[in-house]
Amino acid sequence: MLDFLIYPVSGVMKLWHLLLHNGLGLDDSLAWFISLFGLVITVRAIIAPFTWKMYKSGRLTAQIRPKRVAIAEEFKGRHDEDSIREMQQKYKDLNKEYGINPFAGCVPTLIQIPVILGLYQVLLLMARPEGGLENPVPRSIGFLSAEEVQSFLQGRVFNVPLPAYVTMPAEQLTFLGTTREDVLSFVLPLFIVAAVFTAFNMALSTYRNIQTNDYASNISNGMFKAFLWLAVLAPLFPLVLGLTGPFPTAIALYWVANNLWTFGQTAIMHYIIERNYPLTEEFKEHHAAQRATYREQQRKKRAFLWTRRKNRLMMILTPHRAAELHAQNAEMTRERTERIRAEKATKKEIATKRRAAERKINQQKMEEARRRRQARRAGDKSNGEQPETDATDPSGK
Repeated sequence: MLDFLIYPVSGVMKLWHLLLHNGLGLDDSLAWFISLFGLVITVRAIIAPFTWKMYKSGRLTAQIRPKRVAIAEEFKGRHDEDSIREMQQKYKDLNKEYGINPFAGCVPTLIQIPVILGLYQVLLLMARPEGGLENPVPRSIGFLSAEEVQSFLQGRVFNVPLPAYVTMPAEQLTFLGTTREDVLSFVLPLFIVAAVFTAFNMALSTYRNIQTNDYASNISNGMFKAFLWLAVLAPLFPLVLGLTGPFPTAIALYWVANNLWTFGQTAIMHYIIERNYPLTEEFKEHHAAQRATYREQQRKKRAFLWTRRKNRLMMILTPHRAAELHAQNAEMTRERTERIRAEKATKKEIATKRRAAERKINQQKMEEARRRRQARRAGDKSNGEQPETDATDPSGK
């Protein structure tokens, strides 16, 4: 279903291999080895401008958060169409003033995910050909011809075949002229380096998120907590997957190159962002206030949970007070639940009314756009119909 993704990746690898092997005369194995790094350079160089825009947009979006909060407070509780239009226009003007594109963060992901999927497909198809390594069936992969695929299968880096991986069956390793120990001794340092650079990348991203996390947003707080878990687990993925899965030596090389590039790019862009777009005092004060409010909410929540657990324990230790303690827990839970439900109901009511007003506004915009298109088509049609004139009368009368 995703076979079309192998064409751009295979095309880039083919061009690099032709340049290095046919153009510069490098050894075939060395050319394939460097082609993997060339693939990283090509893809990440294409994505780099969009990544910079994403970083810059993210920082500027954080900078204007106090102003967005002020606009939200100004229109708090208002859901009529005029208020919604005015609020949307103020948000739009604010984004325009600071040059913020809300969709800037989507482009790098939209480009990189298909490339990664295509890369793994190409490398796995090349490293695990139809018919097995002993009797591979010659076939092309994307823009790579059957001969180029065969030359890749014969490629070696430090005498370790590019298609080999740690969990490969012993007979296939023997066929490739290597052993599990040789493959492991080569790829293990690569996976460790990939894990280390992954940890560095996650640490930089965590620091950036800590600086700008929106503590007033439950979604942002949830994503931040999930990211912290990911930051701990992500460095383990290269080691676990590389040592237990069918990931060829070529993919280990790609992981190292990609993580090295990502670390260098992230560090450089973070430095430029900090130098050119430092966090303003207004944002720092707003962020500190948000964080203090969030921590106070979390403290109250922990105090509630701890009190309820303590009462449950005391119900066991002091059975004669069980009814009293149970009633206390029930009353605490009821009050907290009612308060939370009331807050959610109020927010939901306003949000529902605002969504209804926004739908009506969007429908009006679509209707206006439809009328403009019809008027434009009618104008084009009338301009295309030339009035008939008497050829003998130069005035056309």
